[in-house]
Amino acid sequence: MNQPATLEATQPRLIVWGAGELGGRVARLWRQAGGPVIAVTHSDRRHADLRAAGISPRCGDPLDQIQADDLLLLSLPGHDTQRTAVEQLVKSNLARPRRTVFLSTVGYYGPEAHGPIDEATPPGPDERSASIAEAEAVFFAWAGETGVVLRLGGLYAHNRGPISALARRKTLKRRPPDKTLALIHYDDAAAAIHAVLRHPAPERLYLAVTEPSPTRQEFYTRACRRLNLPAPEFEPPIGRPPARYDLTRLRRDLLPAPAYPDWQAALTLPADSV
Repeated sequence: MNQPATLEATQPRLIVWGAGELGGRVARLWRQAGGPVIAVTHSDRRHADLRAAGISPRCGDPLDQIQADDLLLLSLPGHDTQRTAVEQLVKSNLARPRRTVFLSTVGYYGPEAHGPIDEATPPGPDERSASIAEAEAVFFAWAGETGVVLRLGGLYAHNRGPISALARRKTLKRRPPDKTLALIHYDDAAAAIHAVLRHPAPERLYLAVTEPSPTRQEFYTRACRRLNLPAPEFEPPIGRPPARYDLTRLRRDLLPAPAYPDWQAALTLPADSV
């Protein structure tokens, strides 16, 4: 499948607001493709590595840097933090960048998401789902047609993700065994974000998950065996079909072939963690 054309032969400047584990990956991809990047972080801990990659780091916020020709990635941790960043943009009265990408979460669909799910599926009935939906609405109201939202599954990489958290805590919260655990590798998420920044006319909303997704029982039974922990215990089942995410848009526009198509890659740990 052909990759989408770039916005221009010469790539515009990218500002990554929240250049952590995921945002930093996107910044590196953009720089490797020849585009200039400003990476905004909470602290200077990553700055030496960012400079070594040819990226310009800074702490705080990028409000005094954003120009109309820029691309902006909002990659701050948590939907509340993302919403606060958008509210800062609204108050600043800056010209909107040519494109802004807002990273959301499939938590939008609620803790008991089930059955077929696509971008048009309504949010879950719980308070957290409503808060995520409100954060997205605030973003779209500000960004208008220049805004794109990616609803990401749970991120993982080597020594990061749900099995790493289990390895640290040694215990697992009791939850229904048939709840779907939607996952995506950091590298695949970064590739999808990079593609949406480059795409000449993306959709306004994408799901970014690797399918098929495991249930909590499938994942954590294997994870506990991998870590030599007791078998996990669960709450009573939801009793509904597991969630299955329609990735038609993602595959067509952004990520036709994920580098990590098998969720069992999320069970990988360094040898000294086992």
